[in-house]
Amino acid sequence: MNHQQNEDIPPFFEPILQFFNSLPPITRTWFTLSLLTTALHTLEIFDTNQLILLWDRIPPPQLELWRIITSFTWAGPGTMVDFQVLMLLYSMVVVVPGYEREPHDASWIERPQQEEEIPSNSEDVRDRIVNRWIRRRPVHRQSDCIFAFFSCSMLILLTYLLITETSMLIYLLPYIPVPRPFLLPVFTRTLLYSIITLHSLKNPDQQQNINFFPVPGRYVPLFHVVFGLLMGYRINETIHGILVGFMYACLVKEEGWLASILRRKRVLSTPQWLIQLVGEDGIEVVITEGLVNGGENANIPYRGITLESGANFLHHAATIGDVTFIQSQIDQVESVTSAADIVAATAPIRQQDRNGWQPLHEAARSGQFNVLKLLLEVDNVEDQPQPPDESRRTWRRRAGILKINVNARTNNDVGFTALRLVEENDGADSECAALLREVGGVSLGFGDGTEDEE
Repeated sequence: MNHQQNEDIPPFFEPILQFFNSLPPITRTWFTLSLLTTALHTLEIFDTNQLILLWDRIPPPQLELWRIITSFTWAGPGTMVDFQVLMLLYSMVVVVPGYEREPHDASWIERPQQEEEIPSNSEDVRDRIVNRWIRRRPVHRQSDCIFAFFSCSMLILLTYLLITETSMLIYLLPYIPVPRPFLLPVFTRTLLYSIITLHSLKNPDQQQNINFFPVPGRYVPLFHVVFGLLMGYRINETIHGILVGFMYACLVKEEGWLASILRRKRVLSTPQWLIQLVGEDGIEVVITEGLVNGGENANIPYRGITLESGANFLHHAATIGDVTFIQSQIDQVESVTSAADIVAATAPIRQQDRNGWQPLHEAARSGQFNVLKLLLEVDNVEDQPQPPDESRRTWRRRAGILKINVNARTNNDVGFTALRLVEENDGADSECAALLREVGGVSLGFGDGTEDEE
């Protein structure tokens, strides 16, 4: 084992505790509060009327301010034996971490660039020009995520009060068959669907596995609405959350139409005091702008891409399935001859980001079959003669030059293998899963054994 087991923790609970500790801090906090509030309601320590938002009890003299918190942390209506409550808690730990790792950029602080003299050396000139295509920008992921949660919560409260505490419903009744209650005074589900919408807007091309259905990211909100209608679920809170998600994305969009009207860079932005409080001053990532005229010979493969700390362009290429770019990088590796040059050339292909993810893991999560074949140097052997004592195989790794470990794990070698990512995002019966199994892939996640796998 790579880590020492805590002898005070029963073996059954150890993987659960490891998974809980692996959750990002904002997700972990929200999930813990929701689990605790829902458990106390299930045990009948608190009843429903003590948890929901009753606006007339918020101002003095009642000052029941806790209702603002419990209305965003109770996973009801229902108890922890109800399927919809359990699915809400499950979705919370599955979807929210993805958005917390890459929330909408709600702050932008440009560093002034100094004028530089153009050197006479041609290579220096080329490097200087390439550097002009690159901008370093601050990255405030945790503070941006906190700001997104807070802003969405405020938008949910304001829209709820606007609809339920004013005469708006009276004007809607003659035209729309308004159900009663139109909106429930509990917002955990609404906030979750706001985050789901924001995550889909950030990752429109990423395949997501929802209720065992593979759904492209851009259609995830629509899928939830249609699925709810078909199943006969109440969808008012779902639609409310989706609309709030779109509202927040519009308000923080840089140079969006609303920001242009107000002559601002963006309507809402993460306050500097929050960035300083979280301690994210000075953290930067590299983004690329590309050439003004397109630049056919540009060395920058993608324009306007924000890279995770520690990641390179191969991570992005693996995510979107850019086989051409990945093959070009492999061709460069195959063009070198010395052992030292090979090691240096293959390092970016196995490079880990700050969460320990290699391009292999990004390809697995996105279900990029052709990328997996390239990275793992796999050949189709279906039509080739095979030994009679060996079971029939379709894929086999060749003695290539990349030597990527098919069972490399994320998060300091205690997280997911590529096969587990494929199973959770693309399905256990997908062609990616079959490929990985045939070349020795093992499905491992947090808390699973760490003995040697290759």
